[in-house]
Amino acid sequence: MSGGAGTAGAGAPRVVVGIDGSAGSRAALRHGLDEARRRGARLEVVAAFISPERLAVVNRLPIVTEREAVAAAAEAAARTEVDEVVAGDLAEHPEAAAPPIGVRAIAGDPGPVLTEAAVGAQLLVVGHRGRGGLASTVLGSVAWWCLRNAPCPLTVVPPPGEHPRAAAADDRVAAVPAGVVGNLR
Repeated sequence: MSGGAGTAGAGAPRVVVGIDGSAGSRAALRHGLDEARRRGARLEVVAAFISPERLAVVNRLPIVTEREAVAAAAEAAARTEVDEVVAGDLAEHPEAAAPPIGVRAIAGDPGPVLTEAAVGAQLLVVGHRGRGGLASTVLGSVAWWCLRNAPCPLTVVPPPGEHPRAAAADDRVAAVPAGVVGNLR
């Protein structure tokens, strides 16, 4: 169900979605799938991973795994997540064809990886609170990074069952379940 890595031809409309295996990421993926379909765009799914070299430095351990092996495992996990979400979407909406989908795993911090991948995209979609739930009091650190640095419109999608007002600590944060938020630059 998921297509090849990389991007389609230059100038082709794209919707970029960041995933990490969390419930929020799956909700973002479902929203991105709908947006890509609605826009007639390619869905580009990006999973950031920590390189073995960085883990070795942070943990003061020797490098025991090659970057290519970690990248392949991260991409395989991302493809599995994409295939599961797309299969569920097609079961719910059998009349709606899936857009072209590319899946990439990129080494680096998720925020910068996603904002770089979103250059030239029509939309960047991220989940509200992935694996780093304690990183920020209002938005997850990745969503906050993307809000501050996204080169295109951004949608932050809350996890299923979470009311957006319950997630917002103050009224300065958009509380629209899947509303487009402009960047703050």
